[in-house]
Amino acid sequence: MVKRLTENSPQKIVSVVMAIFLFMFHNINLLKSKTISSKLQVEGHTNLIITNIVPENVSVTLLGDEDHIANISGDDIITFIDISDYDIKGTYRIPVQIIKTGNALNIDTLEISVDPVDIRLQFDNVSAKSIGISPDISGTPAAGYDLVSEDIKPSRIQIEGPETLVNSINYVTTIPLDISDRYSDFSVMLELVNPGPLFTIRGDNYVEYSATIRPAYISKDFSDVSLKAVNLNDMFTAKIQPDTGEITLHGKYADIENFVPVDGLLTVDCLDIKDEGTFELPVTADSGGLFETAGYTPATVVVTVTKR
Repeated sequence: MVKRLTENSPQKIVSVVMAIFLFMFHNINLLKSKTISSKLQVEGHTNLIITNIVPENVSVTLLGDEDHIANISGDDIITFIDISDYDIKGTYRIPVQIIKTGNALNIDTLEISVDPVDIRLQFDNVSAKSIGISPDISGTPAAGYDLVSEDIKPSRIQIEGPETLVNSINYVTTIPLDISDRYSDFSVMLELVNPGPLFTIRGDNYVEYSATIRPAYISKDFSDVSLKAVNLNDMFTAKIQPDTGEITLHGKYADIENFVPVDGLLTVDCLDIKDEGTFELPVTADSGGLFETAGYTPATVVVTVTKR
């Protein structure tokens, strides 16, 4: 019996190996593959912060019986990386792990591979910093009005994020605010703009912005303003040379912009003239209290006085 089994043993071994190979090849040909997408989860806790982008999904390839894998979806294969063991800042490659659930459970012949097999993560220390707030203001108040002051409460906030990035940030901005055509004081709540997805603004994400708006004051030059003789005795007439001058007035924009000079703005006082003659007299400016006089010319004029 033994002799029969051992006769032509090399040929028999080769035959058995070939039979096994053919059996396996046949079974492999019966297997089907399927590629699905699985949401990648980050598990565990660390005091560090991840500073690079973590893929939202990974590719999962299933190899198994066609009937078995037909109903398996991305929800049936949980993919995750565990960051619990990383507490020193640096760059690491963390393997992607899988858990079968749902329709993928209890399929012993199911082969699963994932791409990529690991995820490159950069870790940095978490740092906090007090920084200022810069409101994003555009536009100008209504014509004739100025923004004279503004205030932010609070004026500083705490921001938290990666140590290497926090050090480079000096302020945060607010959402845009257009103050065009405003003509009175106002106060609004403005939301702060987070400088990036890796940062956290501590405390309230809103600040109170207050603005003080006042009428604008400008200076305006007026030329060809008539010079008028005043307090002259009725028995005389006066001729003034030059008979016009220039004056610069300062006042509210709304009042001065459309102001038209009137007689009496520049005057020459002739009260002391008692007889005919030629006199050099000083010029006086009087805006009637509506404006301030910033300057005028001429300072003196020549007045020729004759009897009527």
